[in-house]
This record gives sequence, C-alpha cells and structure tokens, in this order.
Amino acid sequence: MLWKNLRDVKLYSRDVDASDHDDGRASGEWGCTNLEHPSTFDTLAMDPNAKKKIVDDLERFLKRREFYKRVGKAWKRGYLLYGPPGTGKTSLIAAMANYLKFDVFDLELSSIYDNGELKRILLSTRNVRFWLLRILIVMLRLEIGKLRINKVRKLKER
Repeated sequence: MLWKNLRDVKLYSRDVDASDHDDGRASGEWGCTNLEHPSTFDTLAMDPNAKKKIVDDLERFLKRREFYKRVGKAWKRGYLLYGPPGTGKTSLIAAMANYLKFDVFDLELSSIYDNGELKRILLSTRNVRFWLLRILIVMLRLEIGKLRINKVRKLKER
C-alpha cells in the first residue's frame, strides 16, 4: 500500500509530554513522539520462517478489514510476546509498526490501580492500532503484593 510509506509512525505514552509531533489522535494525557526505532523485518534477527509467518499474518489481517466490518466484529489482532529483557520483544513490535505504519500506544499497567481507570484510559484514545501493554511487570507486582499481604496477616494472627 502506497499510503503506508507516506506517514511517520508515532509512539504515544502517558510518560511523554505533548510535542509538535502530536496529531490529536489521543486526549491530553497522552504525549507522542515519532517512533524512530530502526527495526524492520529486513533487519530483525529472527528465524526466517517465523518472520514470514508473522508478515503473512499481518498482510492477511490488513486484507480482512472489510470482512470484519461486514460480520460485525472488531478489526483487531493480538500477539502475546514474552521473555526476559533483551530478547527482541520491543524490536519485533517496532518492526511490525514500521511495516504497517501503525502508531503504538505504550501503557505501563503498573501505574493503573483499578479496572475503571484502565477503561477510562483506553477510551481516551481513538483509532489505536497497536497497544503495547506492559503487563508482566504488573503481574509480578501483584504477586509480590499478595505475598506481603499474606505475611502481614500471618503476623497479625500471632
């Protein structure tokens, strides 16, 4: 698609101040900057067969937008990436965003305290293409919190 090559990919975050790059796609609590990550599918260090499967899946996803609309389903695609730091999760996301020319919204879930706040934040955006939800850190903090609560309860029972 020709239009894909004509626009800059943006990175939105609640931790970034508004800038000249802001194009009004999100409310005031989101700032954005140009995503200048150099990762592409040509430069990504990844098994070529796995890379081809992802690119084929992304292309199939793009082609089926009207189908989703016709059957009344949300046009969305999800990927679960996991692994220790430095294994290429962010580079893969950047390669996908650069390939599709979709903006990325980065949300650190550890800063969210309840479902209502999460819903309000998600609804404060329009036409989001990529959500980068950093959930594993939250899960770890929740588990640590549960351990602390259980420890406090046991101390109180003594």
